[in-house]
Amino acid sequence: MSLLATLFGAWVFWRDGGCRITAVGVYNLAFALFVGFSGLYQVVKAWDNDPGIPLFSAIALCYFTQVTTWLLFWGGTVSRRLPSYAGQADGRTAGWAVKCGALLLLLAVAASMATPDSLTMANPVGFVGVVLLAVGLLRGPAGHRTILCALVLLVAFSLYFTYLFNGFGRIVVGTLALALLVISAHRDERPRTKLLVLAGAAPVLLFLAGLRATDAQGSPVIADEDGFGSAVSPLHSFAQLLHLNGMGLLPRGWGETFANTAVSLVPRAIWEDKPVGFGADLVTFLTPELVGTGHSAAALSHGEWLYNFGLLGLVLMIPVTGLAVRFIDRLLVWASSSPLTTPYALGVYAGAVIAAVGLFDLVWVGSFTYVVRGGGRLLALAAVILLIGWRVSRAMPDHLVGRGVTQVARRARPLTRAR
Repeated sequence: MSLLATLFGAWVFWRDGGCRITAVGVYNLAFALFVGFSGLYQVVKAWDNDPGIPLFSAIALCYFTQVTTWLLFWGGTVSRRLPSYAGQADGRTAGWAVKCGALLLLLAVAASMATPDSLTMANPVGFVGVVLLAVGLLRGPAGHRTILCALVLLVAFSLYFTYLFNGFGRIVVGTLALALLVISAHRDERPRTKLLVLAGAAPVLLFLAGLRATDAQGSPVIADEDGFGSAVSPLHSFAQLLHLNGMGLLPRGWGETFANTAVSLVPRAIWEDKPVGFGADLVTFLTPELVGTGHSAAALSHGEWLYNFGLLGLVLMIPVTGLAVRFIDRLLVWASSSPLTTPYALGVYAGAVIAAVGLFDLVWVGSFTYVVRGGGRLLALAAVILLIGWRVSRAMPDHLVGRGVTQVARRARPLTRAR
């Protein structure tokens, strides 16, 4: 069953959108990792031991909901090629994005060096900076200079990794790398970027696991011997919740965690008693000995629905998640279907990319972390667009997009889904 989940998630990622990486593809890639790979890992690690939890039932439920969601909401669309000018930025807008992106990244790095406690705010700013830099380089006239763009983005990513990553939250580093690949794949005529993602998944996992295994040495709170804990524990935790639910020991949240998500972006400095996220709620049931230590757990998005509404929640999850992911997917397609000739158009495209790659957080632990991380990045992006973007007037199309772009861009955008 774990192998089926892995293959299904990877297949949807490869199939959906043709050469382009889509939000549906990202969500299913996350499913392949946090359900499929996690199941395989736990089976291999405990081949001769009874896990004491309904692990097979947990994987089967996740697989059933995923396949059903795909059949009902994601599998019936028709892909078609976008025009060559779609998603291309003119020289002035691309230059604006490069300058703003570089400035944001440098400000975030400087803030983290000057005040280590500012890392929570500096991280999303640096994240947005790297994304804007990538959009300006890869979607602008400089995009054909592949080696130069790759070197600049490698330096930017290295700065982010060195100064804005402290060894925890490795999924953030992974989603940033994926965001760069989503932007890069836009101009692919063959699925080379998708192949790179699938082929590089194992080496990247090993690298990130090595980082956490090194950082976790000597930790008095959490033992993570090989560094895979945060990737494989959500499925295990979901199976634990399933076991507690079967015994009648799991209380019902009745949507409380989703209400907490709605106010998650309110600063705690303003609202001291702001509700905690679903990950913090889980500690009481899964690791009560860690209550009060600041520890947070993860039990997949499925665990959040189970906690709130029981097994019925997994049924409700299908249409809600299916429609939400499809909305983000269509937003990404819509944002990249016309030329990016203003900072606002470019900002919408960058925001759609950020929302899409953040789906890894949604699958991993649920809505609270998705909104906190993604919302913080989108707020930083919106601030840049609103405060600085108005200074850049609409630029005339250059040689990259051709003189006919202005008239074509004024036509009604396609109502059907295009990829």
